[in-house]
Amino acid sequence: MNNAPHESWGFLHPECHGRNALVFFSWDLAKTIEQQFKLHAQSSMGVQLLEAQKAVDRLLKQYVQIQANPGAFEGQSIELHLEQDDANPGTAVLALKTSPKLEALILEAQEQEPTGHRLN
Repeated sequence: MNNAPHESWGFLHPECHGRNALVFFSWDLAKTIEQQFKLHAQSSMGVQLLEAQKAVDRLLKQYVQIQANPGAFEGQSIELHLEQDDANPGTAVLALKTSPKLEALILEAQEQEPTGHRLN
């Protein structure tokens, strides 16, 4: 097993079920998006966005397949898109449009997570 927590995936963690799965998912989501933008850094922003979207879709399916929290993940979606940064005109920022149910559950799980405590 890899001892570097930043290299491991939340969906592989033995405690990735129920409310914990929502916290692991939020970590995996950030990691997935970051990896895709690094992998496709030489591509156009459109390609980067498309590849990141595909990876996010795969991640969501992974959480459904392992039945981490069926009520939270099944039938939910996360759409990536670019928005203009009001503070820096001409600069685009990545925005996530998460289905309302999933977003509410993730935020609730994060609020209940003790500060500085990590599951892994």
